[in-house]
This record gives sequence, C-alpha cells and structure tokens, in this order.
Amino acid sequence: MAPRSREDKNQISFLDNLEKAPSTEKVKITAPPVETPQEAPKVWSVSELSKDLRENLRARYQQISLRGEICDFKGIHRSGHLYMGLKDESSQIRVVVWKGVVQKVPFDLKMGLEVIVIGSIDYYGAGGSLQIVAERIEPLGMGALQLKFEQLKEKLQKEGLFALERKKVIPAHATRIGLVTGKSTAALQDMLRIFAQKYPLAEILLFHAAVQGENAPREIISAIGNAERYARETKPIDVLIIGRGGGSYEDLFCFNDEKLVRKISSCSIPTISAVGHEIDFTLADFVADKSAATPTHAASESVPDIRVINNDFNTCLHTLEQHLNDKIKDYSQKIDLLWNQILSRAPHQKLKAQKQLLEQYMARVVQSMQMKIDSSKAELKRYASFLDAISPLKVLERGFSLVQNEAGKFVRNSDSVKIGETLSVKLLQGTLKVSVKETKAP
Repeated sequence: MAPRSREDKNQISFLDNLEKAPSTEKVKITAPPVETPQEAPKVWSVSELSKDLRENLRARYQQISLRGEICDFKGIHRSGHLYMGLKDESSQIRVVVWKGVVQKVPFDLKMGLEVIVIGSIDYYGAGGSLQIVAERIEPLGMGALQLKFEQLKEKLQKEGLFALERKKVIPAHATRIGLVTGKSTAALQDMLRIFAQKYPLAEILLFHAAVQGENAPREIISAIGNAERYARETKPIDVLIIGRGGGSYEDLFCFNDEKLVRKISSCSIPTISAVGHEIDFTLADFVADKSAATPTHAASESVPDIRVINNDFNTCLHTLEQHLNDKIKDYSQKIDLLWNQILSRAPHQKLKAQKQLLEQYMARVVQSMQMKIDSSKAELKRYASFLDAISPLKVLERGFSLVQNEAGKFVRNSDSVKIGETLSVKLLQGTLKVSVKETKAP
C-alpha cells in the first residue's frame, strides 16, 4: 500500500473512527487467564457494510450545515437534479440537490461560489460514495435574495437591457397616463393626489396588479400587457408608471423578477419605475426608461405644472398683445403712406389727367379738322369755279350744243358718223334727236 500523503494524514476518516475500539484500563493479572474458545471474526458482505454505514451515518448526521466552495459543477441534469462537489483547502465531498430543492434555490449556483449546504449525510452504496443530500442552500456572506439580484443584474447588463441608447424618451407634457399598481395601495392615492393638484387635466388609467407576493410578477406583466393593448386598440398612452410604495427588501423583490424586467424592457409605452423609497433600488429601476425615487415623484415628474402653464400662457399672451400692438401701429403707418401714394397715383386721378389731355387733343383735332375742312372748301370752291368755267354747259349758254351718238359718245368729227345714224343733240335747254343725211369732211 502506498504511503499516505500529508493531506491524508490530516484527514480522519469516519471509517477510522468506527474501527477504533473503546479504550480499557490496564489491570494486574494475578492468575493465568482462563482460555475460552474465540469466535471467528464476522465476514461482512459489501451490501451489509454499505447498509450499516448508511444507517449509522443517517442516525448520527440527521441535519448538518456544511460550508465550502462549489466545485465539479456541471449544471443541472436533464432530470432536474443537480450533482456537484463542495470543497475547502484540503477536502472535498459530493453533494446532491434534488429537483424540488433546486427550484427553491433563489440564486444561480456556479463554480467557485461559497455556500452553506444544509442537509443530511447519506452513503450511496451502488457508487461507494459519501454524499450530502441538500435540503437548503444559502450563500456565504451575502443574502440569497441579494445574490440573486446581483447575478441577474450582471446578466441583464451584459445583454444591454440597461443601456441608455435603448431607452425611450418620456414626453414632457403627458396628458394620458397609465398606472400599474394596486387599486387599494397608498401609492395610488398619493399619485392621484399629485395629478389632481399639479395637472387636473390629465387622464389617468389604472391597470390593477398585485405589487407584493408570489403572484405579483405575473400580475404586473399581465397589467403591462393590458396597457399596451389599450394603447394599441383604444387610445395612445403617453407614459406608463409601474410601482408601489415602500416596504421591506423581500416585499419589493418581486420587481427584480427576470420575466417582469424583460417585459418592462420590451414595453412599447415609455415607462417610469417608481418602487419603494429613495434608498430602494430594483432591476425595474435600471431597465425602465426613467426611474423615480417614489411614486409621488413619478407622478410629479410625468405631468406639467398647470400653474406654470398658466403663468407661461399669460406671459405669452401679454407678449403677443404687445407684439400685435406694435405691428398694428407699424402697419397703420405703412397703410397711411400707401394710401397717400395711392391717392396721388390713383386711377381716377390719372383718368382725369388723361381726360384733360384727351380733351386738349380733341380740341386740337377738331380745330385742325375744321381748318382742313375750311381749306378744302376753299379749294373746292376754286375747283368748282374752274370747272364751271370750262363746263360744257357754259358753252351751251353761248349757243353751242353737244352731239352724242347712239353709244353716248360725243361726236367730235364727221368721220365718226354714218349716214342715217341717229344722233342726240343737247342744247342749253332740251335735247334733239337728228338723223344724219350727209357728212362733210373738215
């Protein structure tokens, strides 16, 4: 057999304890011992020894709390059970965690985590191994809920759920606000009071959910879904406030539920987380689009102050009135200037001037035409006198006559007349029809 190592020497096996016989005091022998026949030592079967060990260990270690570091961790088995090791500086022991206990551990088990395992010792004969059957596991140096919080926070932060760039903008002047909280909570009454004082025009929609207890995460998730459906199918919701008033760490821990945190992250409505008091922090605060110290603060920050609005309105109204008055004065001066310009350049004024000019032109035209007429009359009179002087009628007055042939042409010589042709002889008074009997050449 190989020599035992230093670590083996430091370890005292429970089998060694069982093998040690109780110590006896030495006595003086006064007579030779009576020889009695010795029974042959019992030969154990492996199953008998395993059974005996299991019964003795169970009886002695019915409940034990064991501190150590998780090792040989391979995750949860497909059966739902968990098999791992627990070690310290020099020793290691197997630990089995049945499915029902695994589901109740409020944090993630992982390699290197220091824990306290509460359970009983069992000897597994089929594998020849000693193991601790865990009934409860607690973190060492940190509460289970706090450890679960830190583990989930780290996980979600790595996924980017807390990143600022993914957060939606909270409207500066919300008019329709959804509240996810309990209908009988003091937080609800505080928020309603703030809304009534600060902005009574706001429309408030309550989506009831339990905000404490085992069913709270499921109900809050359902209420957020109802708010999204209302905003999608009925009326848009400007902002959704999710929260409750103060309480113990355990009371508020439902707002650290992973499914709830992911629902808030994916909510289509801008969200404000308002859980507990100013010193309380939950994962809902980190993932929401905005975090408020208390529900009262959330209500106050989500709506404008109607008094400020009234003051701003009055200031704007006064400024507008002053601006309008200045504009009116300015435009009045411009209108007066334009009116004077219009009057000086008015169409009727131009028409009047044009009419006067036209009358002058007409007078000149009439005068010119009259002069032209007079000149033409004088010239016509001269032409008339001249024509009258050379008129054949004047010749007729002197005893001459005008002879025309049948074609109406004047006869100027005898060669143009035939014997027997009828001629018309025009006298000063009257006309003669004559027949040519004889012609003589000139």
